[in-house]
Amino acid sequence: MRHSRNYLSGSLVQYLLVAATIPIFTRLLLPSGYGVLSIFNSLLTLLPIIFGLNFRGGIGRYYLDNEKNDFEAALGSNLLFIISFSIVVLILLMIFKTRISLFLNIDEKVFVYAAIISCTMVSLEIYLRYLNGSQQSSVYSILSVVRSGLILFSSIGLMLLMKENRYFGKIYGEFVVTLLLSGYSLYMLVKIAKFSFDWKHVKYTLRFSIPLIPHAMSMFILGYFDRIIINQLSTKLNTGIYSFAYDVGMAMNVIVMATTKAWHPIFFQEYNERNTDKINRMVKGYAKKIYFAAVIIILFSSEVIHILADSQYYHAIGIVPVIVMGYVFVFLYTLYFQYASYRKRTELISLNTFIAGFVNIGLNYWLIPIFGYEVAAHTTLFSYILLFSLHFINAKYILKEKTIPLMVLLPHLFILFAIAAIYMYGLVKINHWYFQLPVKFIITAVSFYIFIYSDTPEEVLN
Repeated sequence: MRHSRNYLSGSLVQYLLVAATIPIFTRLLLPSGYGVLSIFNSLLTLLPIIFGLNFRGGIGRYYLDNEKNDFEAALGSNLLFIISFSIVVLILLMIFKTRISLFLNIDEKVFVYAAIISCTMVSLEIYLRYLNGSQQSSVYSILSVVRSGLILFSSIGLMLLMKENRYFGKIYGEFVVTLLLSGYSLYMLVKIAKFSFDWKHVKYTLRFSIPLIPHAMSMFILGYFDRIIINQLSTKLNTGIYSFAYDVGMAMNVIVMATTKAWHPIFFQEYNERNTDKINRMVKGYAKKIYFAAVIIILFSSEVIHILADSQYYHAIGIVPVIVMGYVFVFLYTLYFQYASYRKRTELISLNTFIAGFVNIGLNYWLIPIFGYEVAAHTTLFSYILLFSLHFINAKYILKEKTIPLMVLLPHLFILFAIAAIYMYGLVKINHWYFQLPVKFIITAVSFYIFIYSDTPEEVLN
């Protein structure tokens, strides 16, 4: 719980910094400019996977592996390899930058900055994963908050100085801050590492990381590729509105990611000792709090949107609840994802995520031209539900692990679905705030009793 608090507090500060700048960005930028920034941010999620070969996961696992006692030497070998590889990838991307930019329908300059930033991020991501694995949650959170704060404040300053294409202010701010903090991270890693290249250390990391690249790429597809497809098939205006909805729904992702970061090392420790009953009790507590947070974000998302943006962005109101439910299933799938990670069956992880990602791409290209850009949120939710189902089947029936029983998670999940449906198909269609707000507070009170105060749904019925 202490690590959860550290990650959650750091993540919340990051989100509050982002949330505080949303009303500034939405007023300095037209939705089309907001859409360009969304594509840029999507690239900052995709390209580090290519540059880093997902080494952060392999190095983090090497640290967690209790049988290994030569982490410093392994880190040195891996740093030498991955830095050299990143430079080669950057050169190749610069050669093909024009073709890639045309495919993405973005300014070539935007792509170039995204590529350079992503290349330098490799050392920062490895250092953060080391901090996570070594349970230095406070340092992890401080570094993450400092990075977000510096980027946002420098971005606002630069955007205010610019008269056109103001989104480049955010890009320049990200470039400078990432360069500085990546340099610091590399310095800290060099202090830990012992540099004598040994292929066996690189081979260990590659064996763990390479099979996870399709997983990481597919997670990018699930989380970000819908915006790229909307930018290709629709307009930058619609891309901006959809991206704004995701920024509001990101509050749910903040809570989910803080929980999963804390849960990863705890699960490994408890499952090593086969404390399955303790795992089930902890998961039940985590899940109920996640569900309650989802209720709050869904119910009051429209008020947040009215505060953060002007009427150009109000179409996002109907999208946010679906996005929030998608993040709930991100939490649920990670609970079963851990079993394959524990067994080092990374190929199974990648297979499941690839299937869900491929389904998401197909549904988006098929349904967006028919139903409009809003349907992308529904296709993503469906894909996350599919991913959760695949990981459950994999853990229970293929790996035959003693998994978390579904009855620990599903009863409260059905209640959450019912509340979300009441909001989306009832409350959100009523324009009278004096009716909406009292009903929302009543639902909040009932939800608190169900998810926080009571132990099981049966107690509520009794």
